[in-house]
Amino acid sequence: MKKLYFSLITAVVFCSTAHAQTVIDITDADLVGGQTYNWTKNNIYSLEGTVYVEDGATLNIEAGTVVKFLPNPSGVDPSALIICRGAKIFATGTAAEPIIFTADADDLSDATDLGPTDNALWGGIAILGKSFTSKNGNSEVNVEGIPTSEPRGIYGMPAGQNVDNDNSGVMRYCSIRHGGSALTSGSELNGLTLAAVGSGTTLEYIDVYANSDDGIEFFGGTVNLKYASVSFCEDDSYDWDEAYKGKGQFWFSIQRDDVADNGWECDGSTPDNSAPFSNPTVYNATHIGSGAGAAAGNATGWLLRAGTQGLICNSIVAEMKNKALEVQDRPSNTTTDAYSQLVAGSLVLKNNLFSNCGSNTNIDMTSSGIIRSTATSGLGGEDSTCLALINHLNTNTNLIQNPSFVNISRTQNGTLDPRPSISAAAYTTAMASLPNGDNFFSNVNYKGAFSAEASELWLHGWSTLAKNGHLSTIASLENINLDNFNASIYPNPATDFINISFFSNTNTNVFVMDATGRNIFTSLNNASGKNNFNLDTKKLSAGIYFLQINDGKNSNTKKFIIE
Repeated sequence: MKKLYFSLITAVVFCSTAHAQTVIDITDADLVGGQTYNWTKNNIYSLEGTVYVEDGATLNIEAGTVVKFLPNPSGVDPSALIICRGAKIFATGTAAEPIIFTADADDLSDATDLGPTDNALWGGIAILGKSFTSKNGNSEVNVEGIPTSEPRGIYGMPAGQNVDNDNSGVMRYCSIRHGGSALTSGSELNGLTLAAVGSGTTLEYIDVYANSDDGIEFFGGTVNLKYASVSFCEDDSYDWDEAYKGKGQFWFSIQRDDVADNGWECDGSTPDNSAPFSNPTVYNATHIGSGAGAAAGNATGWLLRAGTQGLICNSIVAEMKNKALEVQDRPSNTTTDAYSQLVAGSLVLKNNLFSNCGSNTNIDMTSSGIIRSTATSGLGGEDSTCLALINHLNTNTNLIQNPSFVNISRTQNGTLDPRPSISAAAYTTAMASLPNGDNFFSNVNYKGAFSAEASELWLHGWSTLAKNGHLSTIASLENINLDNFNASIYPNPATDFINISFFSNTNTNVFVMDATGRNIFTSLNNASGKNNFNLDTKKLSAGIYFLQINDGKNSNTKKFIIE
């Protein structure tokens, strides 16, 4: 006989003694080329104006360091940090001690003083490398957002050199918040700009939150990016252009419901449609759009255009206001567009999921389809019915199926949990194989950026979503509130089932998880009042389990044991 016990997990408050930190003002004149600078967590670094880490210089930033940026100190330019071509940054945070780049106004002791709509409070971070860019025939060019009169804004391959493996350093567990102000009129900075950055650079666990322009944008280059989160940017979440050829895995993005553009904007080259083209490889991305009925434009989850090539696999586009994707198709004999790359087999979408994009339920370009046709926007095209794209999506096992995220929220209410259900499409549909012999990619058994296991939700602890009250405490099973629902589990001991009962004044979500955080039972949107239902335990292994009840404001977790 299996025996069932339960106990209330009480709240535990961790207290720490605050230590005064010295504020060190940094201007552009403080950093020169060829020198090494060490920024440490016992100080707060306050940057005034655009600060360049010049050629030959190295900037080391200790885990746990906070770097703040003044909004507009000179009356002309906002503050920003530029890692110049030939310089290096080593910003190596940890999950316990991330490195935070944020606005001067951000009170880090107050999780809700700034939120998703607070942006353009400073510029952003740009890394300029020596790798390839297709812009202007691969000549050295000035990066977007920096005045063309500034020679330190140059990126691209020096004449006669091939440095695709160029090394600009390391950024790991770095959180970039509330940026996107323009350094030049009409040219805002992305949260993180990667201009001709080479594959010798390491980018892992990068977080961009509430940027007024794009979250992360690649201008050419070969740099790889793993474990990235872009949330609540007013423009696109991810953007590539100028023949970007890197690799990516575990990219997450979520958009606001009031202002948002495309999820991804994927361009092949600048000028448009001229070889060579972007050709990245991305696996396991999750994009969550603005949601049905949103005020935001939020036209497409993936906009593939300007001749982009590439391979996108095992990824999820969900909750777009309108369409899931567009593959740009222009009239024949004028340009090489993304459509022609798709037909030629140079642009491939495999084993991806599309879910709840508008009210669309079909893989076609009709009013109920997930495809936005270029022809309907007045650009013409060779395939006005998108038949080639439809056949491509079907042949390559792209599906309209729901990954059953635990919960989607765009506010600071502690309920966002973008993990898929282990019993839904992210796990139960066919997977695309990883590239042979490529050690960059991790072999996982699910689609999208996250496992169903709570212990593998890599946003927890360090990202702005976790720090600013977006991420659900269910994801970690660490922050447990008192019993708000008079919940009970019966019988005790249990034999073949348990009965779960509780009372709530509002709609609630109920989850039962094993000790690893894997969902074994979910009941969403339970009506207010008394709720009562049974859970079959016959197939459950002996061990520790958790019942979680969440109404968006209050959370109750109870631990129980099946012997």
